[in-house]
Amino acid sequence: MQINFQQLRSIMKESGLPVYRDEAITGASYPYIVYEFVNEGYKRSSSRVFKSMPLYQIAVITDGTEADYEPLKEVLDSHGVAFGQFEGFPYDENDSTVTQFITMIRCVN
Repeated sequence: MQINFQQLRSIMKESGLPVYRDEAITGASYPYIVYEFVNEGYKRSSSRVFKSMPLYQIAVITDGTEADYEPLKEVLDSHGVAFGQFEGFPYDENDSTVTQFITMIRCVN
């Protein structure tokens, strides 16, 4: 299903995890979602842009395991949102090692 950015934000909030743009507030409790703008593609017709398609990186930041991104995965799937596989990366935050589980989602405006 194609979604716009506002729909994406609403769906992420339905997961029950706190949602932040670019970085979480100081002292945020794990797990939480951070999303970032990556790039923007375009659909053109007759040399004119008729759809912009921004790509967002969605990261679940946790000090736990991959089970912590399940609520996000379930809500995205229940809404029919296409998302890539989640990949885990170690992440240093406030002198603690945590994990960020990342996926990418393309919106349509």
